[in-house]
Amino acid sequence: MLAALSTLTIAMYIPGFHQMAADFRVDESQIAFTLTSYFIGITIGQLIYGPIIDHFGRKKPLLISLIIYVLTTVVCSVADSLDMMITVRFLQALGASAGMVSALAIITDVFEPQHRAKAFSLVMTVLGVAPILSPTLGSFFVASYNWESVFYALTGYGLIVLVLVFFFLPETILYQSKERLSGKLIMKNYGKVIRNKIFLLYAIGGSLANSVIFAFVAASPAIFMGFYKIPPKQFALLYGISAAGAMAGNYLNGILVKKIHFKKMMIFGSVILLVLTTAFAAVAYLMKDFPFELVVVALFLILLSVGLIYPNTVTSALSPFKELSGSASAMNGSFMMGMSALITAVVGVLGKPAPFTMFAIMMGASILVIVFVQLGKAQDKKFVKGGEK
Repeated sequence: MLAALSTLTIAMYIPGFHQMAADFRVDESQIAFTLTSYFIGITIGQLIYGPIIDHFGRKKPLLISLIIYVLTTVVCSVADSLDMMITVRFLQALGASAGMVSALAIITDVFEPQHRAKAFSLVMTVLGVAPILSPTLGSFFVASYNWESVFYALTGYGLIVLVLVFFFLPETILYQSKERLSGKLIMKNYGKVIRNKIFLLYAIGGSLANSVIFAFVAASPAIFMGFYKIPPKQFALLYGISAAGAMAGNYLNGILVKKIHFKKMMIFGSVILLVLTTAFAAVAYLMKDFPFELVVVALFLILLSVGLIYPNTVTSALSPFKELSGSASAMNGSFMMGMSALITAVVGVLGKPAPFTMFAIMMGASILVIVFVQLGKAQDKKFVKGGEK
């Protein structure tokens, strides 16, 4: 529920863009700035909360952040200008970001390394479901009531999570830092995290794998509705079928890692991802009339393979840390957001994408995924042999 909070907040209000533009008396395209401010807030927020939850524990900072989230979400529902909405969405993201960081840190606290991949897969499955369901759910509220009702619903969800955390979530951190929290200490902790080669290599590799999903998110509307002239209602169905691949991959990974070591599964998934993206890029290049049905199948399989990689790279990246798991989770999340923003920018710069363009971008990311996870594997061997950490 914590992990889904931010994802629901990102997309659930999108169906209300037209109404919001009319109420704020601005062009509909300008409403997208409220998304931009949210992404900035979620990236900064993760970096802020990481050291805080390492220093003060998981529960108290999480409760404060959820209170911030609930209050700012209420303010979103009564915003009367675009500038106000942009500002409050930034603050709302700061409140929501603690949920993302805490969810991963708490898993690191309570599960041994060999069991974390399954737990991460469950969280990633939820993160896969939320972006698909949230626009549909938002459409119901917007059509039945108005755009403000979306934020009333999110306020209610935030309150439920707040109550559950307060009454039922125990403190999972087993130590209390004696150092005074300061900018110097925060930089010191992040320095320890980013200098750890195992973390760095797996975090980058996983972020690259996850960016394949964002390449799909950024390119699919233009490909299906622009290139293939698919009606919006049919596009929603095709988008859902394609995106279900990521959910299926995360769920499948949670089952397979019971019998197969998560790092072997990560390598296997990265090879499959490269094979699929290369094959479909080649077919899309050579085939003039590449059917959209094949695009849907291709995307389902590609996103499924990402589900076999990303939860396992998160497990691998956080494995060197216990005391700094919050900072490591925050840094990993920021890497993921930054890489995803970069690949969506690449999609935008290349103009109206065709199937080949999208698959070629995915193939480029897949090559880098292989490189970084293999380098991470090599660094693991050095660590096991007693080499540098």
